[in-house]
Amino acid sequence: MASPLELFRKNQKVLMVPLTILAMFAFIVLGQMNADQVPPILGMLFVGPLFWFLGKDRGKGKEFAAVGVVVGFLLGYMYMPRMGTANVVTSTAGEIDQQQYQIMLQNRQIANQFVAQSYFASLTEEEMQSARVPQGALFGFPFVQSTEDDMILEFLLRKEADQMQLVVSDDAVSNYISRYTNNKLSQDAFKRVCQQLGVTQGRIYEILRDQLKARLAFQLKSPEVSLTPDQYWNFYQKFNVREELEVAALPVEDFKKEIAEPTEAEMKAFYENYKAVMPNEKGPGAPGLLQPPKVKVEYLLADYEETEKQVKAVTEAEIKAFYEENKETLYKNNPIPNDPNMNFPGAPVAPQGDQPVEAPKPVAPKPAAEEKAPAKPEAPKAGSAEKAKTPAPKAEEKLKPEAKPEAEKPKTESKDKTSALDSNQTIFVALLDEKQPAKKESAAKEPAKKETAPAAETKPADKPAKPAAKPESKPAQPAEKPADKPADSQPESATTAAPPLEPYRPLNDELKSEIRDQLLRERTLELMQQKNNAAATFMNDLSYKINSPATGENPPTPKEITEQLKSYAAKNKLVYNITPMMTARELMESEKYPLGTAREPTLNEFTAQPRTVLEQLFGTPMDQLYTTFEAEDSFSSALISYWKVAHTDTMVPKFDDPEIKQEIIAQIKTEKARPLAQKRAEELKALITKAKDEDMQTALKGQTITGKKEGTELLTQTTESFSWMRTSTAGASNPFAFPRPELSTISAIDGAGNDFMEQVFDNMQEGDVGVALNADKSICYVVKVINRIPSTPGGQTAMYQEFLKTDLFFFFSPYLPMAQQEQVQTIQNWGKDLLAKYNVQKHFETMDQEVEVVQE
Repeated sequence: MASPLELFRKNQKVLMVPLTILAMFAFIVLGQMNADQVPPILGMLFVGPLFWFLGKDRGKGKEFAAVGVVVGFLLGYMYMPRMGTANVVTSTAGEIDQQQYQIMLQNRQIANQFVAQSYFASLTEEEMQSARVPQGALFGFPFVQSTEDDMILEFLLRKEADQMQLVVSDDAVSNYISRYTNNKLSQDAFKRVCQQLGVTQGRIYEILRDQLKARLAFQLKSPEVSLTPDQYWNFYQKFNVREELEVAALPVEDFKKEIAEPTEAEMKAFYENYKAVMPNEKGPGAPGLLQPPKVKVEYLLADYEETEKQVKAVTEAEIKAFYEENKETLYKNNPIPNDPNMNFPGAPVAPQGDQPVEAPKPVAPKPAAEEKAPAKPEAPKAGSAEKAKTPAPKAEEKLKPEAKPEAEKPKTESKDKTSALDSNQTIFVALLDEKQPAKKESAAKEPAKKETAPAAETKPADKPAKPAAKPESKPAQPAEKPADKPADSQPESATTAAPPLEPYRPLNDELKSEIRDQLLRERTLELMQQKNNAAATFMNDLSYKINSPATGENPPTPKEITEQLKSYAAKNKLVYNITPMMTARELMESEKYPLGTAREPTLNEFTAQPRTVLEQLFGTPMDQLYTTFEAEDSFSSALISYWKVAHTDTMVPKFDDPEIKQEIIAQIKTEKARPLAQKRAEELKALITKAKDEDMQTALKGQTITGKKEGTELLTQTTESFSWMRTSTAGASNPFAFPRPELSTISAIDGAGNDFMEQVFDNMQEGDVGVALNADKSICYVVKVINRIPSTPGGQTAMYQEFLKTDLFFFFSPYLPMAQQEQVQTIQNWGKDLLAKYNVQKHFETMDQEVEVVQE
């Protein structure tokens, strides 16, 4: 019997025809297949014909061919795992290959899409207009830095759940769905969502079961932070200890000139070390080449200036009508009393209370000392006309308390309107000069005339001794005037009184302009809100068509979506825009796209701090696209309806990219130049320390930054007083929001980071000299603490006593966000420890993602 090789040689021409056909088939068909599907198909195509050839001479070609196809498929299937399934993650808990990783990504995407679509399917049409997917219902771990870490953490947490023998039943999955849909998702709607996603109901349950198992393990395993009093005392000091510095800056850039160009080998080694490392990942200012996540955003914007042009002009009649409706509350002048006994609101007088007669007593504190001689005023009254002249004006002055009961009612009314001034009045009385009440007394003479007789008998006795205690020249002059012209002195005082004000502000041109501006702004903001609400509703409807198309309908393409938004913007006089792929930092610094400073609008002023647009964009899952959000920019007053149309994860750059090469060269030079700057700073520190009490400018006179004669002259600056931390509400549209703690900005320091603050506050005292780097380590500073509060043990003790009295947990306390940041940092560290526990090693291939950049 001939061997197979001999048979092949004899029938070579016969075999060339089917082999040629198979080659053409492979070229056409296999090119359309996934790489994972190729090995079994190739096995079937080549082993099947070979068996047919072996059985042809025996008359069993078909039977042999059928067996060959099966054998080829099995051989290809056995070979398939060795192609395209390299491990991307290795750990002591197990490995994740590329295929498993893609399945995990797909399951996460399906889970979040199901949550979003089933939530919307449970709403009525009216509820859909302002609906948002509950953030807590979506799956993911937002505290991690990349999708790879997110998937790895999910994998490890499921392993932890298996070790704890946690079981998520079907009932638990059903309860979860019912909870975020408020028990409104019908069975038909559930089936419809499954059909739209192309998965069975059982498959949905399995996917949600895995996601919930990982979440449950996280909730049980992740730590909760209980801060100690010492940690709160540390927070308190960061907000309240203050310093002033004298500083000299040494930019690292100035020392790069001394660094030679790196070689190709150095650049290649640097690339390999940092291609998968994010900038600052290993510490502030640490090198890194890994490209951060980027998003593309599409939005409709209601611009204030453009909307103002669409508002109808405010008419004179509307201004007058507004004035009449609001003059009692907005334009009422502070009343000036016609009764001289009635105090002007806010005047420094004693509070009147229920007994106005005794109110002026604090003005004349001496009568108690003069009660010993009550007979003296009666003797002059009977026999000496000369002595009676002196108490005469005093008698009129003392008539004022008797006239006050008449003015008691208006006084009470005035007091009610300005009751906040009562406590101040009692303080000011003690500060009044004794001579001041005399001016008021002269103004009060006219209404006091009616009750002269009773007042003269009871009160003059209190005052005759007063002139005797003073130089005779002073009381002599006022005593003669009341005696010679008692009646004429009263009109003189009346002529000096200020004319009464009108009860309301006059509706002049200035006030009309104020009212016009106010009405115009109110109308503009109202129209902007209407436009933005309508735009959000339009985008929500479009979002539903994109993410949950009706059965038999295809979702609109990105180009069709853009055309619809542009058309809507033009029709409704809104601004349409779409960004290129941008990082969070690029959006924050962008002047063209007002997204980096915008926040979600807050309807309830007592809610917590609203989320920023950046938090919405980068904190939501990557696959949550075309979900409508609203925002307002406090700087431009713009209202925005937006959604994310693309989201890329962190990317490893290519070494051959020219921009990356330039980045590598710059980072290598910076790393080599920084030690030179620090060495120079230590030299200057020694000079300042040696100079002792001299100021830095004097001690460093004639010095240059690099120490070379041709270098730039070194200058010093003095900072303002600053603390480590401060609270800021900049850009916050909600006045009742939590204050945001942030590092203080220092005018003389370019980006002071935590390391800088720790150096000058924790490691230095008043008078010390030190060296500190800024946040990105681009500048090295020589610093001297010239003032610190508190700087003594006694001052520290006093501050601690104030700390003990402080309510650290009230609604607006800046220490609560500090505690929350501590919680987040603790969880992040816990996640890193979990990766270290299982010795996780990542082996992800370079991600080549073509990103479309939209040219505006």
